[in-house]
Amino acid sequence: MNNILIPTDFSENSIYALEYASFIAKTKGGKLIVLHITKDGERVKDRLEKIRALPFFKEVDVKVITRKGKSITKTINKVGIEFDVELIVMGSNGVSNVGELIMGSTTENVIRNSQFNVLTIKHKMLSLDIDSILFPSDFSAESYAVFEIVKAFADTFNAKIHLLRVVTSEKDKKSKKIINKMNLFKEHFKLDEELIKSSVYKDKTRELGVLNYSIDNDIDMLAIGSH
Repeated sequence: MNNILIPTDFSENSIYALEYASFIAKTKGGKLIVLHITKDGERVKDRLEKIRALPFFKEVDVKVITRKGKSITKTINKVGIEFDVELIVMGSNGVSNVGELIMGSTTENVIRNSQFNVLTIKHKMLSLDIDSILFPSDFSAESYAVFEIVKAFADTFNAKIHLLRVVTSEKDKKSKKIINKMNLFKEHFKLDEELIKSSVYKDKTRELGVLNYSIDNDIDMLAIGSH
């Protein structure tokens, strides 16, 4: 992974994102681009120096930059193109309700409007290792392209992948059509049975199903395709 972009507003959550991005850089190689988008007349030199001095940046190639921009999302995208980044890592405040897996904020705007893959960090990671990744999907044709990225990430960390189809009725849970689509998906990617688990999970809503399955199976990372 060549370049990873981490926008920061100096908040606690953005520091957690910086810490995790440095772990990815150490594991996969590559350079960190730390971006602060300034407001008119804002003085941030001292705060940027503190960012540069963070202890987890040792042995990591880090470039700290500032840009002016009225639209945070557009500025992040422009910098991503400028530095040819492969991943954006952002802090997020968590969820405001069970239907929002990602908070409706700048982070969500970047996810919805960015051409880049975005990893959100919601809290300080107690363990930096990634042992399990959940991929909830309908396993349609477009999900194959998304999974290529998920699989590459999982291979780097030797993480177990959980393939999940959430349904809301008992009839769908037993549907041979759904099970066959999942089996074809696994066959296509020639997935190692020891590092894969596939499940059809019933819940009241798809969002609740993803959340409850994650809790039940102690999932470390959630990977969702975005249009």
